[in-house]
Amino acid sequence: MICILVFALQAPAQQSVPSASSSADAWVKYGVESAQNGDMTTAMSSFEAAIKADPRWVAAYECRGQIYLQQNNLDAAMADFTQAIQIDPKYAEAYYNRGVISAEKGDFDGALSDFNRTIELNSKYSPAYYNRGHVKYFKADLDGAIADLDQAITLNPSSPFSYFIRGLARLAKDDREGATTDFQQSATNGYPNAALWLWIVETENGDRGVARIDLSDFLSKPQLFKPDDWPTQIGNFLLEKITQDQLMAKAKENVSNPYSTSEAWFYSGMARHFAGDTKGALACFQQAIATGSKVIEISVEAQREVTLLQQP
Repeated sequence: MICILVFALQAPAQQSVPSASSSADAWVKYGVESAQNGDMTTAMSSFEAAIKADPRWVAAYECRGQIYLQQNNLDAAMADFTQAIQIDPKYAEAYYNRGVISAEKGDFDGALSDFNRTIELNSKYSPAYYNRGHVKYFKADLDGAIADLDQAITLNPSSPFSYFIRGLARLAKDDREGATTDFQQSATNGYPNAALWLWIVETENGDRGVARIDLSDFLSKPQLFKPDDWPTQIGNFLLEKITQDQLMAKAKENVSNPYSTSEAWFYSGMARHFAGDTKGALACFQQAIATGSKVIEISVEAQREVTLLQQP
C-alpha cells in the first residue's frame, strides 16, 4: 500500500527539553518537533512521557501510534489509535491512521469503515479519499475508486499517487486514454513507477516507438530516476538494456523492497506478452502473484493479466 502519514500537531521551532514535571502538551510538542527533525527515539520517549503525565492526553497516543506505524509495528500502532478514538471519538486522524493499518493487513472492510468515518469528520482530508479509493481499487470497485481519487486530486492536485491509482482503475475499465493521461501526470508529479505503466499502456495501444521515447525521456530525468534505484532497473529492462536474468538478479539484491522480486516477474511477464510469448508471460505473472502480496498493485494487475491470457 501507498500510505500517507501526517502528524496531528505542528510544534513551534526550537522547543526546549521539558522538565520531569512538564505537562503532557509540552511533551507532545517536543516529541513532534523531534520527529520532524528525524529523531524518532527522542520523539517516542517524549510521547511516552506525555502519556505518563496524562494518560488521557489523546494526541500522545495518536503521535506515538504514528511512530509505531513508521516502524511497521502495526499491532502497537493499532492499539494506540484505538485508544485515541476511545478517548476522543471525533479524532479524525486516528480513524485515518487505523484505516491505514487495516489496509496494510488486508482488512479492506475495516479500512473502509475507518476512512468513511475520517471523511465524515473531515470532508476536506485528501489522504482519506486517496486511501479509500486505493482500497476500493483492491476490492475491484473501480467506479467507487475513481470517484474517490477524483476528489483526492481536486483537494491535492500535486500528489502523484492519486493519479497513478486512478490510472490503474481506468486501465482496468479499458479507458486507455484516461489511463495514459493519469500515468503521464503521475510521473510528471514525481512517481517513477507511473512512467513504467505509461510504457505498458502505450505499448498495449500499439505505440511501441512512442512508448520507448516517453520512457527514455523520463529515465533521463535524474530527479525522477536515480541511477541505482529499483525503478531505473525496471526501466532499463523494458528498454532492453538489461536481460530478464539481470533484472531478477538485481531484484534479489534489492533488500529494501520486499516486493521487488514480484515486480521483476510482473514486468518480465509484460515484456514476454508484448513479444508474443503467451506461455512465458503466463508463467511470469503466476510467479508475480506467488511472491507478492494482496496489498500491492502488482498482484492485482498480474491476476488481471492471468485472467485475460486464460480466456479462450
